[in-house]
Amino acid sequence: MNNISIKGLELKAIFALILLSLFLGVADNVFWGVAMLLVLGALVGLILSNIVSTWLILILTALGISGLTLGYVRLDIYAKTMLLLSFPIEAYLASQLRECIFRWSIYKKNEASVYRYITHYDQNVKLQTTYNAQKLYQKISRILREKSYLPLWDDFTIIKWEHEQQFAQFNLEEHSQILKQIAKVLKKSRLVEENLYYLGNGEFLIISNTVAPGTLMVLNDELKAELRALKYEDYHPAFKMATQHIVEEDLILYPDLDAILKHLKRKLETDLVVEYLKGAEA
Repeated sequence: MNNISIKGLELKAIFALILLSLFLGVADNVFWGVAMLLVLGALVGLILSNIVSTWLILILTALGISGLTLGYVRLDIYAKTMLLLSFPIEAYLASQLRECIFRWSIYKKNEASVYRYITHYDQNVKLQTTYNAQKLYQKISRILREKSYLPLWDDFTIIKWEHEQQFAQFNLEEHSQILKQIAKVLKKSRLVEENLYYLGNGEFLIISNTVAPGTLMVLNDELKAELRALKYEDYHPAFKMATQHIVEEDLILYPDLDAILKHLKRKLETDLVVEYLKGAEA
């Protein structure tokens, strides 16, 4: 947590709050003097920078030592010690508390940024996730409607690793490596105009922007061949693959990404044209 200890923060805060109670047994004039020094120390520690507060602590402590030791002050050693130490200790504790609060705020901001990064980008396969695919689909829908006079279309291709969950239960490390291999194949075989996403659960999505049907067919055939050849040690993963062509008129059927994904997954199960790419058959 950025080297911040919650327990350490609590102890400093508690000690700063109970410090005043240590002086309840001294005389009233000493008590109020210590109380004012504590308030001053808290203000200095919370408001001033570390350098300024350090110099102020040194100067005031030196003046206090001079006044209490060189002059004639009718106070016992306990009262003098309390007067000398109350300001620097309180200023130090307040500055530490301020620093902890500052670092904690930075940590919380970084935590939110990390969470957003993890949500938008899968660290294992180094691909964008469903969130970014949804954003792109919204943009695609808008462009298809606004530019309906142009010959624009998009193709959505889903690749599913069959029995991925069962394999992951007993081969977690190997599961991670196979996902990386699949992502590597996709990055190598697809065009710049295409966007790659990892949806989770062994499912990958390719969004092809206005790629000619013949070109897309060749790309998918090449991808199938590479997936057939993919293996990890003696294990040959099996894949399903389905594609859906989208134009402006189809947006009524598929208003959002969830609709097109449901259709593609249903197509994987029911469409007889879908090929089962089993590396064992290669």
